[in-house]
Amino acid sequence: MSKKHQAFPGMEDILPGEIEKWQWLEDKAIIFFESRGYKEIRTPFLEPTELFSRSIGEGSDIVHKEMYTFEDRGGRSMTLRPEMTASVARAVIEHGLLKTAKSLRLYYLGPMFRAERPQAGRKRQFHQMGVEMVNEAGVDADFEIISLLYHFLVFAGAENPMLRLNDLGEKADRHRLLQALSDYFLKEKASLCEDCRWRLEKNVLRIFDCKVESCQPVIQKAPWEEIAPLSASFQELLSRLEAEKIPFKIKRRLVRGLDYYNGTVFEVSAQGLGAQDAVAGGGRYDHLYEELGGTQVPCTGFSIGLERLLTSLGKNEKFFTDRLRRRKIYLAPLDSSPEFLSLCYRKASEIRERGIRLETTPGVTSLSQHLKKANQMNLRYILIVGPDEMKKGMWVLKDLDERKQTEIEIEKLVPSLEGILSS
Repeated sequence: MSKKHQAFPGMEDILPGEIEKWQWLEDKAIIFFESRGYKEIRTPFLEPTELFSRSIGEGSDIVHKEMYTFEDRGGRSMTLRPEMTASVARAVIEHGLLKTAKSLRLYYLGPMFRAERPQAGRKRQFHQMGVEMVNEAGVDADFEIISLLYHFLVFAGAENPMLRLNDLGEKADRHRLLQALSDYFLKEKASLCEDCRWRLEKNVLRIFDCKVESCQPVIQKAPWEEIAPLSASFQELLSRLEAEKIPFKIKRRLVRGLDYYNGTVFEVSAQGLGAQDAVAGGGRYDHLYEELGGTQVPCTGFSIGLERLLTSLGKNEKFFTDRLRRRKIYLAPLDSSPEFLSLCYRKASEIRERGIRLETTPGVTSLSQHLKKANQMNLRYILIVGPDEMKKGMWVLKDLDERKQTEIEIEKLVPSLEGILSS
């Protein structure tokens, strides 16, 4: 008996019936980001290990515990990308993209990989969409990125997203901040877990990533306000967020899990995810390009966990049902003659080329049978065309929810369908 093969734990298949939700969300992201001047970038899944160890930081849990790293046939250490910011930075430097543009607004979609224990909301292969604003400094850039993230989540249908943010200080403040935190945690070393003692030696900020219960009282008492008061620029950012009516909370122990951040860092929570409710996060990173061999380039950006966002959206059962039913139209031809079907499918091709999805059942000419098929597919709209409709040049669109139908001139069919599906 042959061996039964299964997907690797934490790396899951996305099957028909589920993939439609992903396609819907990805389409929303592309429309939203492209309309605001952001351009897509795609990078390889595999990168040299040094790219991530230098950028993310040897003291981070990602580099220390979670990367899929191996030696290839050429003896080179390679890693499946655990995040995208370092890859984007490498691509910008390698291809000299800033030689032809003062600044860049980029977005990405794709899988990432981390070798951690699979659990709810955490996969070994997971997916992110994100944005990088390259060579833009100051409060205006920070506000644009945070506002972009918040309004995208609202656009996608997230309920009551809440922003949490912190000020890590600038590079000039970093040594003093790290020294003061090291002095504090060194006094409490006996109360720290083994991992946090290791983090104390490598990068004290990583202690704030710890989830061990016994470490939490020590972490909560860390004297952030004394050693790192909020900067004037951060206070200005808060005023801008208040004016935009973006809800937020200041979380002084928020540091994010990557070593390249400075200044403003943030995360956004969403409903329906339990205690670990962050669905997105990001921040400013002004020195990563220098670390990777480029010049000093101020940047900021964010990433969104697709699995986590889909889980949050899916807590409302009707959310995806209503939206996915509107993404396709059922085409019901009521004649089987070659000439009729040729005209019918020629128009169907034109409709499909505009990005409208059409379903049909070849060989069926009975309206009742077509309606039955459309209901089985759980579709809302059915486009009906018979010999009479073809002669009149008027096709019929039936809304199965509203139980009404509309005649549409064939010349206006495509724009009419586009308007109905986008409403």
